[in-house]
Amino acid sequence: MNTLWLSSLATVLVKAMGQQLDFQGVTQPSLNLELFNDAEFGILGNFDSITPYSYLGISNFTNQNGLRNQLYYTEGSNEQFITLGQIHGTVSRIFPFSNDSFLLVGDFESIGTRSTPSPSIYNVTTNEFIHLGNITDINAVLLNDDESVVYIGGDFSFNNSYSAAIYNLTSGKLQSTLFDGFGDDSVVNSIVKIGSNIVFGGQFNTLGLPELISQSFNETNSTIETDQIVSLRHANLSSSDGSSNPEVLICPAGEEWTVSGSSATLNIQLPFTVIPSKLRIYNSANVNSEISMFRLITSPTNGIMNLTYVDPQTGELGFCDAWCPLLSSSELVSAYEDSDSIDRVAEYGDSTISWSQSYQEFAFVNSLDVDLLNFQALESYGDAIALAGFEIYQSIFPTYAYDVLNDPSCDSTVRYSQSELTGSWDVVGSYMETTVQISDEIPDVGVTFLPNITYAGDYSILMYTPGCAQDNTCDTRGIVNVTVVDIALDEVLESHLIYQTNQEEKYDSIFYGHLDNAVRVDMVLYSAVAGSSTTEVTVVADRITTNIFSADTLQSTNGSIPINGIFEYSPSNFTNFNAANLSETILVGNTTLNSLGSNISSDASIQLALLDDTLYVAGDFQSDYGDNLFRVDIDSDEDLTPSSFDGGLNGPVLSLTTADNYLVLLGEFDSMNNQTDVSILSSQNDSLSGSAFFNGEWYSFGSDVGTSFAYLSLFGEDYWLFENETWDLGEESWYINTNLLSFNSTAASSSSNVTLFTGSLATSQNNGNMGVLMNSDGNVMNVTNDTLTHSSFVTGLFINESLAAYGGQFVTSNDISNLILATQGSTDGLDINWEDNSTVTSLFHYQDRLFIGTQGSGSVAHNDFDGLLIYNLNNDTFESAGSLSNSAGTVVVNGLGIFNNTYLVVGGSFDSADGTDCSGFCFYNMNETSWTQLISDLSGAVNHFRFVNNTLVACGDLDFNGETLHLFTYDFNLTTQEQPVHFNEVEHSVNTFILVDDSLSGRIIVAGDSFISAFDGSSWVNITGDLDGTITDIALLELSETNSANDGSYFNSSQILMASGNFTIGEYGYANMALFNSTSWIPYVVVTAGQSTATVNSIYLNKDISNLFISGTLTNSTRPETTSSAVPSPTSSTSSERNSSGKMDRGFIALVGLACAVGTIGLLGSIGAIFLFRKREQEYMPIEPRVNETEMLETVPPENLFKHV
Repeated sequence: MNTLWLSSLATVLVKAMGQQLDFQGVTQPSLNLELFNDAEFGILGNFDSITPYSYLGISNFTNQNGLRNQLYYTEGSNEQFITLGQIHGTVSRIFPFSNDSFLLVGDFESIGTRSTPSPSIYNVTTNEFIHLGNITDINAVLLNDDESVVYIGGDFSFNNSYSAAIYNLTSGKLQSTLFDGFGDDSVVNSIVKIGSNIVFGGQFNTLGLPELISQSFNETNSTIETDQIVSLRHANLSSSDGSSNPEVLICPAGEEWTVSGSSATLNIQLPFTVIPSKLRIYNSANVNSEISMFRLITSPTNGIMNLTYVDPQTGELGFCDAWCPLLSSSELVSAYEDSDSIDRVAEYGDSTISWSQSYQEFAFVNSLDVDLLNFQALESYGDAIALAGFEIYQSIFPTYAYDVLNDPSCDSTVRYSQSELTGSWDVVGSYMETTVQISDEIPDVGVTFLPNITYAGDYSILMYTPGCAQDNTCDTRGIVNVTVVDIALDEVLESHLIYQTNQEEKYDSIFYGHLDNAVRVDMVLYSAVAGSSTTEVTVVADRITTNIFSADTLQSTNGSIPINGIFEYSPSNFTNFNAANLSETILVGNTTLNSLGSNISSDASIQLALLDDTLYVAGDFQSDYGDNLFRVDIDSDEDLTPSSFDGGLNGPVLSLTTADNYLVLLGEFDSMNNQTDVSILSSQNDSLSGSAFFNGEWYSFGSDVGTSFAYLSLFGEDYWLFENETWDLGEESWYINTNLLSFNSTAASSSSNVTLFTGSLATSQNNGNMGVLMNSDGNVMNVTNDTLTHSSFVTGLFINESLAAYGGQFVTSNDISNLILATQGSTDGLDINWEDNSTVTSLFHYQDRLFIGTQGSGSVAHNDFDGLLIYNLNNDTFESAGSLSNSAGTVVVNGLGIFNNTYLVVGGSFDSADGTDCSGFCFYNMNETSWTQLISDLSGAVNHFRFVNNTLVACGDLDFNGETLHLFTYDFNLTTQEQPVHFNEVEHSVNTFILVDDSLSGRIIVAGDSFISAFDGSSWVNITGDLDGTITDIALLELSETNSANDGSYFNSSQILMASGNFTIGEYGYANMALFNSTSWIPYVVVTAGQSTATVNSIYLNKDISNLFISGTLTNSTRPETTSSAVPSPTSSTSSERNSSGKMDRGFIALVGLACAVGTIGLLGSIGAIFLFRKREQEYMPIEPRVNETEMLETVPPENLFKHV
């Protein structure tokens, strides 16, 4: 695994998590490639695809090194990506949750570095995860913009309800549905919206509030719920142990009030006085903490309450005071299964008492004022005490002028009552007060009370006025006008003038009579008290109370709506203060959908999907319209008509959804019940085998693809994601990963132009095939289209405009190994037998010869070679130069050139050539076909070299005259060698260099394995910057426009430095090529190679640069000495040279004379031969002389003289 790449990923992820998501484009400088052949340069290495770096973080999606099980974000055409982190666990489904949010469901604990257990909401705008709550197994999610809520369905319990909940987008909190979910052991599979109604599909037969469906059929109903819950929002809850958290009972969200031991006390101090009608107690869900016995004491009476309840096990009314029983969960569930809805509800006084599988209700026998409740848990079924919920109800319910006191316990879309103030008011205790000046007119001050009138019936309304004695305002109190108005009819029902001069609290009856609709109570200032001389009037407002004496009932037959797996819910029927609905007592109607249950087999499991004005009903059932599948057509008036859909299916449907205008069904079926034509997409099997798709015609894969399904669009192409395979809709075939797009995902979702998906992803813009030619627009063309194995290009050589050579380690589909000749789109190879792991490392062309440097050995025409091979391009023959050897390891040739038109210069890692000792450099006399070392006292490894006239400049790890050098120069015109001072200052091994000014004293750029340094003419500067990793090559390229920010310190302002390798660049992350503009690095290219780490080995300059590797002609008539001087002066010489300048030994004089004689004879002989055979030159191959012309004109070294003698 590439740890360098992973560290860069972490950097990008941290940044993404700390800010709003944004795709940051990376602008590349415009390159001027006119000097290159076809305006292209080459990129050579080990890769199969290549991508220009176009936006921040793109490299995270072009290399698969260890990047698995990620959560991805993309938008628009889904061509750019951000990873939100690795999923620690599994995300099984992703649902659109709101316009900018998604709900992630599965089994996970965190994503990236953020702890966010399932289920979690991800908000795209804020880039934040929010844990939804302790609910699991979510199957369906529906956003309802009309209510600003999200409906959630599945197999879970929440807040003492089952299978359904809502998430309030305004408050950001999870709440129970207004119908309190469904019955125990229920499951919701689907939620769709038809018109303004919400339709649930699943496995259920009752609601959490079964009273709602028992009101249907216009029946006489004695179980209408008239009580309203008392808000505990501003109550003070405390516990006997002092360490527990009883506040969780204010708005239960899965947590419980828990105390160790078998007894405990819960105190609830209310902010106001109520007359409670009953309690609803939710016993603990933990069998070890269930309460078995309790008592209730209230204040201010400080007495034990007499309570009554319906015994779940007998259905009879029971009474208790000091010892009131609570059944365990298992006992309640058992009793629930053995009873029906009528047995669970009873009337008591003005209230009703009920119980369910999760709660029991206890009514107050006596009516009394209560401001504090003391709940004493006396015994437990285990060794702890816990409550899941505790609710107080009242049948006489108040509406407060101080609207805060009207707040419900939980944030909700519905408030039982509310009030609105006009004018400026102050809070005094629990009531409101204002003082105004009365002059010519009465100021506009008042209060509007909006009590919750849910049922038609007989009501009384009282208004309470605080006494003036407690606030010393008796002298300024006035008269108010109170009006009761029918909201629906906009009709005044009653109006009263009420004096507020009472010293103690009083109440006035402002209405008594029948109400069919909701009302509002308007209280406004009327006047000052008659005879009062004050111009200042004080107005107070406390509360009104509403009491229902009797509710209207309807006569019909008993029964309930058969919601067998399908439930249609109308939110408007449950919305308070909607005048069109408040007079209705039927909140759940006997609609077409709600009555479908009677036409479906009992205990049906239903899946729903809406497509093109048709509701599709599928699942596991028998029905009058077909088994396991039928349709419900919806017309323009939203009238619904159920009908058969090809007779249904012969097995259950376990998953039903829509995607791209298709209805997608997955399950355990084999065929349609009616004879229906089905096109099998990917199998010869005639059976549906559990998969079917409909878009006007039926299709199937003819194979089992599981029941998991998701839809994903990438790069404009659509894909269906199944458990183990991905279907390509455009190609109509199973998708096979490619170099350009490789992904594996099973969960995805899109909303508002944004897509989230999970899994792994690797994308690339272009196929690479180990070597490409790229133009300035980023378009690429492969060096060869042959299939390559064991492949890596190392080097390239421009020979002419129609021919290039590429070397490395590879085998083509035509069995060409390690070296190819490419011309006009075709490639050819040479007949070379390579040893295993041999590599072509360098190439050079001179006249009609191609020189091939290698790492490793081989053979040609039964002649072995190691390190060097010479090929004649004209006659297609090989010339043997013998073999190099390296006693320390493998021979590596890194550079080739020509010296003085005679010698092939070979640089690399070796220590001899055909028996000639030569380390670092070896010189092959092409005329004499012999090796020599022209530079004495040199050893080490040469990584790269070039010529500046007759001066050789090289880099590597070298030792010259006992001095370690990483940058080295040798002037063949000088008898003594001096290394420039700045060459000695290079401290690390150098792999390649650039002489920017083609001089030793000018600007230089050097690169090692992990650094790049520049010499500005006076000193070295490390310009590696935030380039972190392995560097393989550097090159200077021209810009289309001059870079004004470049002061020319390192290279010209018309140039830019390119580097290749395998590295990271600060916030950009991973890259394989980068550009340096003289101040900073930006990524240029990212390459990939399947599952392995890719790299760029070299930058191929697609033009003739051979002049860099060919020396000039020597001008010194004396054979250069190989001594060196530590003094950096071109005119200095050693003392030994000065002492010996006047004398020469006789032996050397004789040798010199002999050399001159031999040279003269050889020259005259050559001239005569040429003259004699000039006319017959086409009839033979000329014999190459052992001594070339240059050697004849120069002083012959004694060793050469003896050699020829």
